[in-house]
Amino acid sequence: MKVAIIGGGVIGLSIAWEVARRGHRAVVIEKSHFGRQASWAGAGILPPSNAATAIHPLEHLEARCDELHPQWARELKLQSGIDTGFQYCGGLYLARTVGERASLLGRATEWKQRKIPFHELTSTQLANRFPALDRTVLEHAMAWWAPGETQICNPHHLQALIEACRNSDVELLEQCGEPSIELDSGTIKKITLAPHAGSPDSLDNTTTIHADVFCLTAGPWSGLVARQMLGHTADTEHKSGGRNSGEGDPLPMVPVRGQMLLYKLATAPFAAVINEGTRYLVPRADGHVLFGATIEEVGFDDSTTEAGIANLTQHAQTLLPALTDDCLVKTWAGLRPGTFDGFPYIGAMPQCSNLLVAAGHFKAGLHLSPGTAEAIADLIDQKTPAIDLRPFAPSRTKVGQ
Repeated sequence: MKVAIIGGGVIGLSIAWEVARRGHRAVVIEKSHFGRQASWAGAGILPPSNAATAIHPLEHLEARCDELHPQWARELKLQSGIDTGFQYCGGLYLARTVGERASLLGRATEWKQRKIPFHELTSTQLANRFPALDRTVLEHAMAWWAPGETQICNPHHLQALIEACRNSDVELLEQCGEPSIELDSGTIKKITLAPHAGSPDSLDNTTTIHADVFCLTAGPWSGLVARQMLGHTADTEHKSGGRNSGEGDPLPMVPVRGQMLLYKLATAPFAAVINEGTRYLVPRADGHVLFGATIEEVGFDDSTTEAGIANLTQHAQTLLPALTDDCLVKTWAGLRPGTFDGFPYIGAMPQCSNLLVAAGHFKAGLHLSPGTAEAIADLIDQKTPAIDLRPFAPSRTKVGQ
């Protein structure tokens, strides 16, 4: 069976690798470069979970992914020779404001109910374990330690996926022009790709792709592509970069911008991920430190802003004084794919018999990628997925219209 995947981020590449390992032929179509959008822009944090106590549908998916991530890290290294940076590092959760303290107490209650290991750190314990943090933070913050938190280096993970796909004979087409879809009686017959204007590395000629199954994994652009594939006309708001996909969309999506900072220190200050409210600090073993991220609904604008970077910089330096302006290497922004109810879309599009969707994972695309890939591959193989996909069905979009 041949599977055509539209979108070359971590979700699309993961599905391609998984179906190829199961003996299917796969092609991945990407309008830009593989893994260069939200997949690359994030920090690679994998929060702790407990499969034995999972109740919520997302909890089941997260727990399955936490079982798969260490397996994938080993297998990707064998197939690609690239270390993805997966490690059990633990997570420190801090709260200094009243709102953040209330939120952290609520998280602690949830962890207790789900039997996820954690414990509170006193200011003295915090200072002993994290002496690089600002002393005021050490003295006044509420702090919880979650040993089950892990991290992965997303750029390395993406490169490993690309190499593993190549070594598995997955056809990778990047810098593709706009796709033209031939739809007949609710079935996609083929996709025609025009050359990407102005790019010497793009496809030189119009390319036609036939496949048995098509899978849409275009992140925040999935709503736009779904409209085109299913014959909907984009409204004026969305064409101009509006915040939502408009009423009647087959796949409502909201792009949410996240701005990020990258620092470089001589050595890593510590190994653990630090979470504070909506912000996080992720140290890498080589001394790089990521700090993020903003949450902004600004349409399809993935540029950084002076105000956003200044706000992040102030928080980063307040938390870890070693992160001076001289150590700042790079800033960037990515667009996370949001949905109306916070659940990703995973499953079949009811309007099209051979179209599957895996999109809308918001900030958790990297985290949820192996479980999503497994579930989509199971659907292609006509097997019952390990995760109940009914809560993630694209057909539920009628609830939000």
